[in-house]
Amino acid sequence: MASELRVDRIIPVNGVPTGGGGGIIQVKSTNFNTELAYGTADGTGQSLSDGFSVIPSESYVNITSIGTNSKFLVIFSGNISASNDTVYGDGISGFGIVVDPAGGTSWSRIGSGGNTTYPNNVKFFFSRLDAGATGNDSYHKMPLSGNFLYSSSVASGTTMRFAIEYFHYDNSNHNTLYVNRSSNSYTTASPPNNTIVFAGSNATSITVMEISG
Repeated sequence: MASELRVDRIIPVNGVPTGGGGGIIQVKSTNFNTELAYGTADGTGQSLSDGFSVIPSESYVNITSIGTNSKFLVIFSGNISASNDTVYGDGISGFGIVVDPAGGTSWSRIGSGGNTTYPNNVKFFFSRLDAGATGNDSYHKMPLSGNFLYSSSVASGTTMRFAIEYFHYDNSNHNTLYVNRSSNSYTTASPPNNTIVFAGSNATSITVMEISG
């Protein structure tokens, strides 16, 4: 005879460890392979002195809390790239995890890196594009990954929203920020480039697990 166990809180026998959580209550996840391109800020992220950030709706994960004051483990795997528009191609990009506990777009940045002057510029990195590259070879891809255990203070039944914020240092050398863009874009390339094995776009996954607090 089939049976199932339904609970709203799972606590280890010795209690919740410091800095950790209990058992997994539920899991929500999103995956998208849409190729995104941003030449300017679109109002979803921050306006920075030397660039901009965006928070694509494709990265949203909405999750309704089963417990009260639960923790949420966010796991992100994705990518970023930039165009190489002149002979110089320094790719300066970054990402961060954001949350709106009310399920909207009033974002709080969580798990960020350290920068005393610009504390919201999180997890930045530098990469060198091929200064002599042209055409499809001028797109430089960088894999991204990260995770963070977020401690909430929301009541049971509250719908929260998590998302990914992408940062782009913008100048004439690399005008455009890309997400899921491969060198031979499946969505823009002409035959035979869109029929070969490495022509497909990349993919991004964001998973959120509710953890007993």
